[in-house]
Amino acid sequence: METAIKQAVREITWPEKTFIIRRTTMPFDKLPDFFKESYGAIYGALAGKGIRPTEMPCAFYYSINEVKKETELAAAVPVSADTPEIAGFEKVTFPPSKLITTTHIGSYESMGVPYGTMEKYLAENKLRKGLVIEEYFSDPEVEKDASQWKTNIYFMVE
Repeated sequence: METAIKQAVREITWPEKTFIIRRTTMPFDKLPDFFKESYGAIYGALAGKGIRPTEMPCAFYYSINEVKKETELAAAVPVSADTPEIAGFEKVTFPPSKLITTTHIGSYESMGVPYGTMEKYLAENKLRKGLVIEEYFSDPEVEKDASQWKTNIYFMVE
């Protein structure tokens, strides 16, 4: 039963959301270092201005190149819409958006199943995938047991 819950795909609508991000193109094997450094820098900059994140941190995947083993992505922290620009980072706001989502419990290496389930849902419902978003509820620096990591996966759809 737990597997069925983790692999259920739902259609949702996000309200308008604003993020402070650090965007780059990065080889797959450098992602852990990129995220660790980027989230530290973003959270530090926000704290220095007395700004609190509104939700859990995310990653945006704009493109993934399996041949080159690299991705264009962003480390992203949700903030209120009135958050000022912060030097060294981008501020992005998405309008209300339609998404599909599922939840994954486990390591990042085991995310193939939920991604496959979502790709199948797209095909069956004739939807086109836009931005891929992962929302992280577990900090690997704190929770060492990867089998306990919780990640919501979202595909913006058209």
